[in-house]
Amino acid sequence: MKKRAIAAFLLALSSGIASAQSASSKPGWYAGLDLGRSRLGVDGSDIDGALANQGALGSSSLDQSDTSFGINGGFRFNRNFAVEAAWERLGDFSYSSSTGTDTIDGKFKANAVSLAGVGIYPFTPNWSIYGKAGIARTSVDLDANSQTGATAVSNQSHDGVGALFGAGSTGRGSIDTYSVGVGMRF
Repeated sequence: MKKRAIAAFLLALSSGIASAQSASSKPGWYAGLDLGRSRLGVDGSDIDGALANQGALGSSSLDQSDTSFGINGGFRFNRNFAVEAAWERLGDFSYSSSTGTDTIDGKFKANAVSLAGVGIYPFTPNWSIYGKAGIARTSVDLDANSQTGATAVSNQSHDGVGALFGAGSTGRGSIDTYSVGVGMRF
């Protein structure tokens, strides 16, 4: 819970409308860029399970952090409400699985597209925090390659739609992303 509260606070400080935005009630378009760090909430045993479904039994190690980045854009209706669309690259996480006779290498990649309502609280004319609620479509790909060709593996994908609340979206695994962003109103 504490981790999610910290993530929500950091998310509130990121993105296009949170920093250096005028708190005027004037409506207008905005866009922003985010850069941060993601931490994957799955481990090597989850990769082992995905590979076992293909008949490849092994023991996997997984890089659980990567750089995240995204873009967002929206329309601010007044000083306290906006609607925003965003795309986030949540990370490419490399893994390696030893089967005893072969090594399977690959990447676990995650992306999200979202649409959210944004509640804004301006502290000063140039500084605001905000919270988001909406929907997110996530896309996860598991790329797998056999080093020797002796183990038959294939790539797998999963897409899903879930609720988006401030610090992330719900789903079958978690990726916590901490980012800082910059934005501009037009």
